[in-house]
Amino acid sequence: MVASIIVPTFNESDNLPKLIPRLCAAAPDIEIVVVDDASTDGTADVVRGLAGQYPVRVIERKDERGLSTAVLRGIQEARGEICVVMDADLSHPPEAVPKLIQAVQDGAQVSVGSRYVPGGDIDEWPFFRRLASKAGTLLSQPLTPVQDPMAGFFCLKKTLLEGLELKPRGFKILLEILARSGATAITEVPIHFEDRAAGLSKFSSKERREFLKQIWTLYLDMNAWPWRVAKFLATGALGILPDVAVLNLFVRVLGGNPKLGAVVSGFVAMTFNYTINRFWTFRAWKHPLLSSYLKYVVGALGGVGIKVGVIALLPMMPYNYSNLLGIVAGTISNYLMSQLWAFRRR
Repeated sequence: MVASIIVPTFNESDNLPKLIPRLCAAAPDIEIVVVDDASTDGTADVVRGLAGQYPVRVIERKDERGLSTAVLRGIQEARGEICVVMDADLSHPPEAVPKLIQAVQDGAQVSVGSRYVPGGDIDEWPFFRRLASKAGTLLSQPLTPVQDPMAGFFCLKKTLLEGLELKPRGFKILLEILARSGATAITEVPIHFEDRAAGLSKFSSKERREFLKQIWTLYLDMNAWPWRVAKFLATGALGILPDVAVLNLFVRVLGGNPKLGAVVSGFVAMTFNYTINRFWTFRAWKHPLLSSYLKYVVGALGGVGIKVGVIALLPMMPYNYSNLLGIVAGTISNYLMSQLWAFRRR
């Protein structure tokens, strides 16, 4: 047996008698594991009826629901080391299964039946469905470089999931696996995606809400760059407090020179920001303290220099506007220096 094909189902009795023969014709040396979530249309009975002719079996789940958890249950129960996940509604071409398996056999950690790489396409979809798919893909890009991370048609080795702490919810289990495994050896195989052959679509407003919750959870857990940028900006704003406090302490209480106080308060605020960014924004607590601090200071001073340079380059612009542009340019520089140098991931 080369691979196990995992097919999650809910009320797919009309599609399975067409899908299973096509699967067995395309990839003869396989087993098919149907994971059914208490269908009311006799889906499980259809699978049992086909089991006499084809290498297919059904796992019935009575007390649990959800495509993502069904997929994981199927992978857990699979006898093959390589697992292919696909929908039951004939939207994924069974004839592409051998290519997905071959890609993993050739060394890919994950192979994806992709609609969005050259050669892939989608059958006639309504505008809203296309828009929702593109929007979901865009939101997923900070988590994975895959062009079609929303796909439900993919292949992997079971060992990729060993020791992986997944938080499955909704439909998009591939995105969960890609983000949390950190897989980099990924092959996208172009496919022609067709709308379901029979039955009702499971795509609903509830699933869209579940997807947004999943994205938010992954952003937080994986510290994705949109979340890092938000934390970096919040830290910068928070750094104003120690800056102002130290300046006033230096001048009003100690009677010091305001210019010298500004230098002292600036370094205090910089150190404060460094500490917050090290432990919270970039989660870089394992980086060497002294070297990362010096790099951070150089980057911050470089941001100040960029701000001054922008003002100098735009002498005809009102200084408030050029100062604002300089702050934006300096902040971008500070973030990039922190991300790519001071707190660079190894």
